[in-house]
Amino acid sequence: MVGQGAREITINRNGSPGFLGWVVGAMVYVAVLSAAGALFAQSVSQRWASSLTGVVTIQVLAAEQPVDAENTITRLGAVLEILRATPGIGHLSILDRKSSLALLQPWLGQELVEKIDLPTMIDLRILGSATLDLDGLRQRLQRRTPGTIVDDHGLWLSRVAALTAAVERGGWLIVLLVGVVAAVSVIFAVLSGLWVNREIVELLHLMGARDGYVAGRFQGYVLAVALPASVIGGSFAIATVMAIAGALHNPGGGLGSGLKFGGLGGLRTLDWVILCAVPFVFAALTLITARVAALVTLRRMV
Repeated sequence: MVGQGAREITINRNGSPGFLGWVVGAMVYVAVLSAAGALFAQSVSQRWASSLTGVVTIQVLAAEQPVDAENTITRLGAVLEILRATPGIGHLSILDRKSSLALLQPWLGQELVEKIDLPTMIDLRILGSATLDLDGLRQRLQRRTPGTIVDDHGLWLSRVAALTAAVERGGWLIVLLVGVVAAVSVIFAVLSGLWVNREIVELLHLMGARDGYVAGRFQGYVLAVALPASVIGGSFAIATVMAIAGALHNPGGGLGSGLKFGGLGGLRTLDWVILCAVPFVFAALTLITARVAALVTLRRMV
């Protein structure tokens, strides 16, 4: 008898709770995209930080000008002499003006690039176990070649870290807010269904049905609606992320052609696992919320 009566319980599909599936699907879509943005920002920040750790860039202005009256050595040659005599430097590479112009030409155009007087860039990689006295190096370079700039990328990395941290926090905050909205939608749907079926619920109580049994009927309906919606919304979101990742890896040119951060769109394998888990987390959230909301409401209805 209890089972026959319980089958009559249903959440009203004609009112606003009937849109529960659409709401959950849309929320999951937004949550996955926000999580992807947060994970991407974290991954890019870590990759850039690791790639520039132990790297020092030196800018030599007017590299071909002599440093003495006898014209025996150029500014670039003087800088190289100092660097070769400095302990702790493991690798040294020179990016001449021609190479620098080639890097800037796709962005600024050939006419503008030809008018720019670029310094000669020297990249230094510090030995893993060595410590480089940057202040002492700066002083020696300034005495021999005034105007030479030594950059350890610390300021740039700090700004990038602050920006990516803000993006990461914003992404996870959106995921949290979306989860709250999804939970509120489930609570509204359960409350609406319980009050619509109030007479049936009271009859089931008279027949001996416990609150947990009645709540389980609503919980099952919410799961039947939320799980497919979550999977569909998550699938569309994953497809969107993969499309964006493919655009970033497009070798055909354009702005995205230079944004290759390793992996698929800069996301690691663990990141993709997290994104794929988001829809199921939302389904579990709706399941728990539905049961708690139903139990609390049933106790108040007694």
